[in-house]
Amino acid sequence: MVHLVFLLPRLVPGSAADTLAVGYGGVPASVVASLNARLGLGQPLWIQYVDYMKGIFTNWPPYFGVSYAFYPYSVTYLIWQRFPFTLLLIAGSFVLSSLLSFVLGVLSSLRRGSKFEFVSMYSSIIFWATPPFWLSLLFIWIFGVDLHWFSPFGTGGFGATGAAAFSDTLQHLILPIITMTAATFGFQFLILRGAAQQVLESDYVIAARARGLKNRVVSMGYILRNSMLPLTSLLGYTISFMVSTAVFVEYVYGYNGIGDLLVDGIINRDYPILEGGLFYVTLIVIVFSLLGDFILLRLDPRLRR
Repeated sequence: MVHLVFLLPRLVPGSAADTLAVGYGGVPASVVASLNARLGLGQPLWIQYVDYMKGIFTNWPPYFGVSYAFYPYSVTYLIWQRFPFTLLLIAGSFVLSSLLSFVLGVLSSLRRGSKFEFVSMYSSIIFWATPPFWLSLLFIWIFGVDLHWFSPFGTGGFGATGAAAFSDTLQHLILPIITMTAATFGFQFLILRGAAQQVLESDYVIAARARGLKNRVVSMGYILRNSMLPLTSLLGYTISFMVSTAVFVEYVYGYNGIGDLLVDGIINRDYPILEGGLFYVTLIVIVFSLLGDFILLRLDPRLRR
């Protein structure tokens, strides 16, 4: 993982000096060469790799250098400055999409063949198949430009304090959370619906209904808990999908998060930003994959045998 984080940004054609040269309408080749030398890009690749590894394993937190585009700020400072905004976006949309998929998945499995199942299933397929950047543009047009219900661009909260800052930040957060929820809801619902239908056909659910237990007790105590197992095992995949979706959503909305920072790094060929951002994003996905396995062990005692 550490090696790919170093190599992948350098597979993108061009360098930071070339990008700056294009931005200024073209500069002499000597200036580009001087800038490459100052940024350390003129060194052999193996020397850059050694410096990169030293920055990771001899410092805590890992040191990725100074951003080319946001000089003189360090990469660690820029990432942790934007991390709370991305965390708020992903956490809010994960909670909403999970609750929505849990409720609709169980209800649709209990009402097989009904109009409710038909509408919920095909709406989830549509949301799952729709690109998140197109959903973002659609919601900006409908709710931001046409209806003027929500702020369509930016993060908010700047220049304000207290309740005013919180209200402004929340106003700018609503549309990105709705977009992320819609993009994530589709596959969560389909997984939960399939798992819930399998649980419905199991012997312990049939026995619970034969004992005269109410549908609410069967749904919450038997179906919901056991249908959560497949989705819990895919927690790492869910987080990785949401992080990749957040890159598009944050950039379209101009939301000041890590995803928007990564796009700026790609545009400006800012290797330190890309290395640091990919490193921390990969680390977060690994942590949540392990967390999902731990939760799965707690939910399913059979795995502890």
